[in-house]
Amino acid sequence: MDKKIILRNALFVSVLALAVAVALMLQGRDRPCDCCGGAGGDTVLYMPQLPALENLPPTPVPDGVRDFPSLHLTTAYDPFAVERRFWHDAELTVSGATDAYLMDGANVRLRGRGNSTWLHGEEKRPLRIRFEAPVTFLGAPAVAQDWVLIANLFDMTLMRTHLAFYMGGTLGTFPWTPFSQMVHVYINGAYQGVFQLADERDVNPARANLTFDADPTRSEFLLEIDGSAASRDRRLAEGEVENIDFTFVNGWVIDVRYPRLNQRNGHLDELQSFLYRVDAAIKAHNFDAVAALVDVPSLVDFYLVQEWFKDIDGGDRSIFMQLMGTGEMRRLYFGPLWDFDRSAGNLAFWNTPEYIFIGHYNAWFADLMAMDAFRTLVANRWREIRHGQVMQTLAYAMHLLDTYEDAFNRNFERHDHIFAPDGRDAGTEPAWFWLVPEAVQELHSFSAQVEFMVAWLYTRAVWLDGYFEQIG
Repeated sequence: MDKKIILRNALFVSVLALAVAVALMLQGRDRPCDCCGGAGGDTVLYMPQLPALENLPPTPVPDGVRDFPSLHLTTAYDPFAVERRFWHDAELTVSGATDAYLMDGANVRLRGRGNSTWLHGEEKRPLRIRFEAPVTFLGAPAVAQDWVLIANLFDMTLMRTHLAFYMGGTLGTFPWTPFSQMVHVYINGAYQGVFQLADERDVNPARANLTFDADPTRSEFLLEIDGSAASRDRRLAEGEVENIDFTFVNGWVIDVRYPRLNQRNGHLDELQSFLYRVDAAIKAHNFDAVAALVDVPSLVDFYLVQEWFKDIDGGDRSIFMQLMGTGEMRRLYFGPLWDFDRSAGNLAFWNTPEYIFIGHYNAWFADLMAMDAFRTLVANRWREIRHGQVMQTLAYAMHLLDTYEDAFNRNFERHDHIFAPDGRDAGTEPAWFWLVPEAVQELHSFSAQVEFMVAWLYTRAVWLDGYFEQIG
């Protein structure tokens, strides 16, 4: 196969950008991806030559162990089968970790969580764990009661969200990035697969380090853009989201995750006023006014991570923000990053590595990318991180494959129909397969899925090189 990249109908890239992208790909450093077949659509995906991994997170297992810790939950209920919001008692034992992180029969409570995965993932659903008192958990920085187990059912690498968290942690501009650790999960002795243990998105000195104040202009807030009003009404009726405080900006529902406002006089009005000023500044393409209200470094990096991964949720949901500071220092910070399972080519539509996505699909970022000042900051920041954090994230993905392939594969031994083409021919393919591209469905091994993801992300990085080259 010739070393080339085919960009068809590239509406958002000039001839110059295309030439730059092709030139970079033809420098001889990279090879076409053997794993992917036609999974990249019309685009040939390329595997990069990766640098040595410099930023390896600590692991909670003994030295030399190429496996994940195990969480053993004992409960009178099947947490995948009961109503999603139903809290029930359980005991938790942790094994396979270093001695400092072991637990034996800790009292906890369980309930379901998540939206699409809970709806479509009867075989493997996300959960929330609540301890009786705050605890340290497998080396996480936070001492906290609430933790989440992310199922990553739709992501056959099991690591897209984990990689986004990893990259967020290396950028250094977000107020906090969630802790993340892969674990094996057992429920009443039965193995359920590999889950991603992560921080809950709540207020904690090592999470969202926010302060409530009786003065609304000084109080801090944790927010989430959570889709449209119609979508939220439907999800509330179906029990998919909590009935928490919210406001509306730009046609979006913005959940107020902290503080609870129903008894906070004036706080919701102050929050709405601030968000309306942000919205007006963005729509007016007044970047000086935006910079007086929004933390620009976290805004730029949030956009770049979302755009590089081409994350479907980056359009109008799972977008977290924190309003922090007082007086002239009061700013809206973007982050933490969250929910990247349907990104990096893992969606039945919008799955090619070409084209600007978040900068068109998200209304705020579309307006921001129409501003010369913001585009220049984005392009310069991309060039700053391109051969550092971007390539380190890809190197980390391959490290996870090389080190933990057997551990990850236990998930697919448990859910063996995912990579079983004979089973699919018999009509037993997973019910959620319509969510991922058909070509990706045909990658019948964990290693092929990871190599596809790495090749897709690298090829998209090269395309973004060409796009940002136009900006100068």
